[in-house]
Formats: sequence, structure tokens, C-alpha cells
Amino acid sequence: MAADTGFIPVRPQPPVKRGSLISVIRTVRDNVIAAWGQEAYERAHIQYRMLLRRILLANDPAIIRHVMLDNWGNYPRDPLGQRILEPGLGNGLLTSSGADWKRQRRMLAPIFSPRRVQAFGPLMVECAAALGNRLHNGAPVDMADAMMHATLDIIARSMFGADADTDVSAVGAAMDAYQVTVRPGVADLIGLPEWFPRPGAAKGRAALAAMDAIINDLIGRRRKAIANGRPAGDDMLGLLLAARDEEGDGTGLNDAEIRDQMATFFLAGHETTATALAWCWYLLAHDTAVESRLHAEIDAVLPGRDPVWGDMEKLPYTRMVIEEAMRLYPPAHSTSRVALADDRIGDLTIKAGTAVIISPWLMHRHKLYWKNPERFDPENFSPTASAARPRFVYLPFGAGPRICIGMGFAMAEAVLILATLARRFRFRMAQGAVVTPIAKITLRPQPGLPMVAQSR
Repeated sequence: MAADTGFIPVRPQPPVKRGSLISVIRTVRDNVIAAWGQEAYERAHIQYRMLLRRILLANDPAIIRHVMLDNWGNYPRDPLGQRILEPGLGNGLLTSSGADWKRQRRMLAPIFSPRRVQAFGPLMVECAAALGNRLHNGAPVDMADAMMHATLDIIARSMFGADADTDVSAVGAAMDAYQVTVRPGVADLIGLPEWFPRPGAAKGRAALAAMDAIINDLIGRRRKAIANGRPAGDDMLGLLLAARDEEGDGTGLNDAEIRDQMATFFLAGHETTATALAWCWYLLAHDTAVESRLHAEIDAVLPGRDPVWGDMEKLPYTRMVIEEAMRLYPPAHSTSRVALADDRIGDLTIKAGTAVIISPWLMHRHKLYWKNPERFDPENFSPTASAARPRFVYLPFGAGPRICIGMGFAMAEAVLILATLARRFRFRMAQGAVVTPIAKITLRPQPGLPMVAQSR
């Protein structure tokens, strides 16, 4: 039932007491956010061991700043996270480290410059409007699935604009299979050596076979066209093929490197935005006061038309709704680093080898930093509230040098899609629908988001 104010959205209830090691491992494998006890939402940091692994849960913005910014070179990505992502993403920007990561970041930064992102704005609106044209009053729709298809269409056409006739639906299916297949195993969670067999990696690579076939075919076709005198193109594939390390040795990316970047773009540029938007529709369906204010802003700015790029600065409340949805349901719900050398932050000692867990899911709902952490309230992102909030409390795109390179693309996409569809429709939960957040690689609603479209 919709409420006018103070909606408290669904989340897994913290366990009353810590279970056995086996039960904790099983919970972490299936839904990591369900494993956190109430103390994780209340304390600044917690240190514990899971057999061979020494773990620090960092809920203090000073610790997070130190790990992700001030001394970030001492805290590379945790091998556990690498083992989950590398089978699918290879050695792309999200998984690489050291000098290789710096080279990739330099080469990819121009692709996500404000000028480049703005050029994709009309495509974002076109794909959202196409979805709206397929809906009608009273139509049942799984909005999680609809957002996946819309953002897949956008990222595919952004990446392969010159080859837009390619059917990339298999890419979305491969990403779904990958999320189900790849998860941390017992060997990972208790800290067994890397040589210990881990069958999940092979399953993850198999799940993405169809995606790899599509990507490799597109790379080969584009390389052949370039060899025949055709320009590389100004879509993302063309930009990747043309990229050079001007500050380094002047080399470009080879086919394997381009494949890894494209797989990364698919996951980070399609999955995360779709998930954030799905949670927006869930939250709006349960709070008519917020929804009415959103509609009032959209109606004032967009009288009878879809948005254009210049409208985004006139839609501050629309952006606030998205930011609040990402607070309550951050698509990238957790990350971890591992200390290379002993370190000290104030009175806290961090031993070499310690896994430092930074969880946006916890930080965004933490009692130390939010007045009503469980309540849906876009006013958390008013200019006044945002200015008063400490840095490193809100982390939907990470922080420090490794902050998401596609943040501008993702926020523009989310604002334009939300405004385009909310101008035409409101969405209500299907009767009897029960939704639960499940933390796989991203934080998805399960079993989807069954809703009904209502024309405005």
C-alpha cells in the first residue's frame, strides 16, 4: 500500500546473533547484505577473523578516506573481489591495478569527457521514449527487466553505433548468467591460498561465451573496415580503437584489452544504472508525496515533450530522487581492499594482509551519519544537506583515484530515463508482489520488479 510520507523500504533483517561459520559463509555467498548484524549499522569499525582471513569493516569516513585516497597505493583490490570479477571482465579498468591501471585510466578518460557524454544524450532519451511507446495504461511490466533492456540498448548503441544492427540481447543474458554463476566460495571467504581449486572461475568464463563471441566479432569487423579506409567511428568501440597512450609509449589497445574494456562497460554502464532506476520505481510507487513532487517538477520543465540535455540542470529533484535511491539501494553495494603493509589510522592498527571491507550499503544506512537512515527521503540530497554531510559517507560510485570513470554517463542516463518515463506514466506494484534486495555483483530486486503502468 502506498504511503504519503516516511516510507521505510524493504531490507533484509539483521541476524539476531552470529550463526555458525558454515551458516555465515552460506549467507555471504547467497546475499552478503543479509549477513550484517545490527552492530554493523551502528559502529565506526569492526575487526574480526574468518579463519585465515583478518577483516576490518570500515564504517568511518576517515578510515575510508585513508584507504581509498590518502594511502590508496597500500590498498589494492582484494584478491577475493578480483576472483569474482576477472573471469568475466578480464584485465579491464575495474580489475587492473598498478601501472597497467594508470595507463588504462589515461587512455579511457577522454571517452567519458563531458563533451563525449553529452553527445550520447539524444540516444538515451530515444531509447527511453521507445520503451514508453511500448507501454500502455494497465500494462503489466517487470520494471527491473525493462530498465535492463533500456540501458542495454543505450550502452550497445553507444558502443557499437556504427554497427547498431548487431543483436546484443545475448549480452544481457550472459550478464544474468554470470551474476548467478560467479560468487565467492568457501575457499575465498576463509582465505585459502590462491592455488586451491576454485571451479567458479571456469563457470564464469563459460557464462560469458556468447558475449565474447559478439564482442570479438564486432572488434574484428571494425578493424577490417578501418584497414579498408573507413574511419574508426565516434562510438565507444571506435574511440577505444583510436585511443593512444600519449603520456606513455604512444601505443594503443590490443583486441584482448578492448574486449575487457567493453565487458567492463557492459557491466558498469548497463547493469548498475538499470538497477538504480529499478529501485527508483519501487520507491516512488510507495511514496505518493515524493512521486507527486517529482511529477510537478517534470511537468513544469517538460510540458508535453521529452527532455533534452540542457533540461537536466532544471531537474534537481529528479536527480535527488535518483541519489536517494542509490543511497538506500547502492548498485555497487560492497568493495574491499587488502593492506600490503602494516598501517595505522589514528588509534587503529591495520596489519598487512587485512581485508578492508567498505560497504556503501552499510554507510548509506548507518546511524552515525544519517538522521533517519531507513527512511526514503530525497531531501537528504538537497544542496544544504549535501554540503553538511562529511565526504566518504555517500559512495555510490566509489571514491578516490578509482572513482567510477563513467559516473557522468550513468547520472545523465538515469536522469533522462526517469524524466522521460515519469512524464508519461506512474508505476504501481503488482498485487501481492514481494520484492527483496539480493546482493550479487550488483544489488538487484528479486524476483524482479512486477508493476503495472498507469498513464498520467
